[in-house]
Amino acid sequence: MECDAFWKEMTVETLLVALSSPRVIRSFGEGEWDRILRVARRNNLLGRLACLTEEEGLAGGLSDRVRRHLSAAVRLADAHRRAVLWELDRIRWALRDVSGPVVLLKGAAYVAEELDVARGRLSADVDILVRRGDLPAVERALLEKGWEPVKDSAYDQGYYRNWMHELPPLRHRDRGSVVDVHHNILPLTGRIRIDSDLFFQSARRSKLEGYHVLSMVDIVLHSVVHLFQDGVVTGSLRDVVDLDALLRLWSPGDSFWKELPVRAGRLGVMRPLAYALHVVQRVMGTPVPRPVLDVVERESGAGAVVRRFMVEAMERALMSGDLCGVGPLAVLSQRFLFLRSHWLRMPPLLLVRHALSKGARGLRRP
Repeated sequence: MECDAFWKEMTVETLLVALSSPRVIRSFGEGEWDRILRVARRNNLLGRLACLTEEEGLAGGLSDRVRRHLSAAVRLADAHRRAVLWELDRIRWALRDVSGPVVLLKGAAYVAEELDVARGRLSADVDILVRRGDLPAVERALLEKGWEPVKDSAYDQGYYRNWMHELPPLRHRDRGSVVDVHHNILPLTGRIRIDSDLFFQSARRSKLEGYHVLSMVDIVLHSVVHLFQDGVVTGSLRDVVDLDALLRLWSPGDSFWKELPVRAGRLGVMRPLAYALHVVQRVMGTPVPRPVLDVVERESGAGAVVRRFMVEAMERALMSGDLCGVGPLAVLSQRFLFLRSHWLRMPPLLLVRHALSKGARGLRRP
């Protein structure tokens, strides 16, 4: 698509304003709606925009065409929510004889706890956290009940089991649903190593029978770590919107804000938290108490120049999901962050070995 003045009028910034203050959509004309629907769908945020529009009672002033798009997005998001709940029911049934706790992560936890962040959110798979000693029993139970490995090569199996923080993904042979079984939230070979026992010590029972969820502080820090330590930035705008929704649950005086830097320090994720708080402020306007930001900046170990470079690179990469394609600076930022994420996941020799293996397999494909 040629990026002319018509398309440049609608950018990711406008979508984020609509998500933060839905009433601004009253000023959108048909052409603007055409663009914002495309931008929202491209960034996997149409369901959230549609749910906010419905909850604010704004749909009545929209054209039939726009209402149909938003209504379809709401129905799709609700179908995803029901599918996640059904999948959790089946996983609970499959793991009924496993004695250790099963902790829900990310989208599954948001749905189970009925958090605001779950509104309109589409979940591709289910993530659970179990104790490492329970992995054999959990995997065996899932395999017996119809789940099958997605990765079948010997290299991939060894890669996940020896180096990563999760089993190779498992897909159900009938439903096609995928479950990721974690025993930690960061790779065993990563620069930051987290004692997963800390998560189980603070986990609480979920509203959904048979499951646990992380503490709210740990839910936020998991989102932070996924975004700035273990994730790939392309397509991560939704993760920033998720983090914004999680942080907005708390008022400046709540104990959450006192616990957040303390917990980040104990887990060793203060630097990713510093980056994330700055990014979510700049991208979403999230209200972060200044004293908290001061503590996190001071304890993160990242100087002002490094922090500014990281935050600006992340912002450029995130804000590139409009209809005009990706500019050269955004491409450089995305590639830098992609390489950085792999550098943080593995030591140099292991990273070279992994890259050579992936490259060789790519050459063998027809």
